Amino acid sequence: MKVREHTTDFSTTIVNKSCSGMHAVLLRLTELWLASCRFTMVERDAIRPLFEPGHPAIATLWHASLIYNLFYFRHHPGVVMVSGSSDGEWVARFLNSWGQIPVRGSKHKGGLLAIKEMTRIMRQQGCNAGIVADGSQGPARIAQKGAVVLSRETGVPMVPTGLAAKPAFRFNSWDRTILPFPWSKVVMVCGRPISVPPDAKGIWIEEFRRNLEDSLNESTRIAEEIVG
Repeated sequence: MKVREHTTDFSTTIVNKSCSGMHAVLLRLTELWLASCRFTMVERDAIRPLFEPGHPAIATLWHASLIYNLFYFRHHPGVVMVSGSSDGEWVARFLNSWGQIPVRGSKHKGGLLAIKEMTRIMRQQGCNAGIVADGSQGPARIAQKGAVVLSRETGVPMVPTGLAAKPAFRFNSWDRTILPFPWSKVVMVCGRPISVPPDAKGIWIEEFRRNLEDSLNESTRIAEEIVG
C-alpha cells in the first residue's frame, strides 16, 4: 500500500555516519550523564511485548522529551525520523552510533517522503520506529499526522510516551526541551497502544491524530505529577 497523502519533491536521506572526534566525546558524556538518572517506567506491563523482536511499535513523544527518549530507546533498534536541520545532524549521528536508522525529514521538508521511507524499512526489517509527534518546529504538544500515517501504512501500533524529570534544565526553545540533571528522577508513562486501520483517511485520520495528542498530553501530565 502506498502512502496516499500528497508528497513533496524534497529528498530523504538515510544517515550512515557514525560519531567521530567531538561527536564521539559528546556521545559518551551524554551516555554517562543520562545513565546516572533514577529512571522509572509506568505501565511497562501494558506495552509488553511491544518493542521486542517480532512485535514492533512506533514510539511517539513530544519534542521536549527528545533527549532522554533517544537515550532510553537506544536498546530498541528501529528507524527514527530526524529533522533535516543542522541540529538534526548531531541527533542522526548519535542514533547511528546506537544502531538506529535515522531518516531525515520534517513537516516542512520531506516529511511525507520520510514516512514512505520509514514504511519501506519497517516492512522489510520488521523493526520499531520513533517519531516526535509535534515535529521539529511545533507548535509544542500539538500532534502532527505523520505517526498516524505511519501506523496506518505498516499496521504497527503507536505507543504514546510522556516524560518528566526533576530536577532538570529547560532550554529556552519553542518546546522547552528537558535535560535531566545528573542523578535526577526521570519518569516515563506509556499510554495505551493506538492502532490505525489500513482504510483510515480524511476525518478518521484527524480523529486518530487527536487521540494521539490527548494520550501524549495525559501521559505527560501523569509523569509530571509523579516526579512532583
